[in-house]
Amino acid sequence: PISRLARPTSMETAVHPDRPAGTCTVSSTSDSGANTLRQCLLDAVAGDEILFDPTTFHPGSPATISLASDLPWILVNDLTIDASDAGVILDGSSLPSGSLGLVLGSVSGVNLRGLQILGFTRGVVIGFGAANNTIGGDREIGAGPLGQGNLVSGNENTGIQLQDEGTDNNSIIDNFIGTDLTGSSADGN
Repeated sequence: PISRLARPTSMETAVHPDRPAGTCTVSSTSDSGANTLRQCLLDAVAGDEILFDPTTFHPGSPATISLASDLPWILVNDLTIDASDAGVILDGSSLPSGSLGLVLGSVSGVNLRGLQILGFTRGVVIGFGAANNTIGGDREIGAGPLGQGNLVSGNENTGIQLQDEGTDNNSIIDNFIGTDLTGSSADGN
């Protein structure tokens, strides 16, 4: 059994901007700085949509975001991270053992679409108290390699982990978990 994840102390005091919901477009493959996934997560407010610029993250030739540290936890409700019209690889293979890909805190209404999540200890963690979140979607919607579906593979321990208690009505739809991008060869977790 995997123990319940404790919320990181540094995130307990995270301050999100006071603004209406909007769109943040990731146009950089860098780990941090302007126009990065990390910055969009840090600046997120409830109802935001994080998209990926298809000129940087071309659907036919996915670009890799190689992470130097764990990404911030997702701590706002109704956030959509949508790479269904792009080609996005989140690579945690340079991180130490115990690294986490995308972690949903006690949130509701989060959607993760069209991502390739590779090389972490745990690819996606749906945390204690998280409810009504959706990982994946219709693979026929979007120009990316799996449309709204995700590829979660090659992770050291777990592809997608639901905490042992306190998670309700979460959906995991049309993803490839523990396979290659074609779904025909094993690349386990």
